Amino acid sequence: MNDSKIILAEHETFETNRLILRKISLADAEDMFEFTSDPEVARYVTYPPHENLDITKDGIVNYFIPNRLENWGIVDKATNKVIGTIALWIKGDSGTFGWALNRNYWGKGLMPEAASVLRDFAFNTLKLNVIIADHYAVNQKSGRVMEKVGMHKIGRIWIYMKKEEKSVLADYWALTRAEYLDEVKDGNYKISEG
Repeated sequence: MNDSKIILAEHETFETNRLILRKISLADAEDMFEFTSDPEVARYVTYPPHENLDITKDGIVNYFIPNRLENWGIVDKATNKVIGTIALWIKGDSGTFGWALNRNYWGKGLMPEAASVLRDFAFNTLKLNVIIADHYAVNQKSGRVMEKVGMHKIGRIWIYMKKEEKSVLADYWALTRAEYLDEVKDGNYKISEG
């Protein structure tokens, strides 16, 4: 039995001051299409821009619903609109972050707010030993999010970007449980209550 799957199933929703992280459903398709169809958002993720709403619905049905334990929609509390997605993929005692955010919400500190909740959950509840993340090197805003949640850059490598059939530079980031606990002890993180 995989205890992390049980724990993930018991934590379907998280809340912050401005956000709710919750499971994606087909009812979220129009909100998600707003950012999955944006070429500027798609520039930084692994999928091409969605050309129509049916592609977004297909993604929800064939990816988000079957993989719901490790994926959450990011909902703006003020509007109840899904403005992005965030994932914490678990393998053994490590986790990997992934996210996408509607461009209209960039630069407002929302992604660090969402990622901090999952960072705290990963180390305090799931008891993971490390969280890693990567981003295309040209996407420095994503690197800034990783830095804001306490991660540090551990390297840069060439990766193959299938959707554009070319190699790109990617930055890799990590935060260990020991580093996290030291920062908490030193008062450098306010533990989220999500």
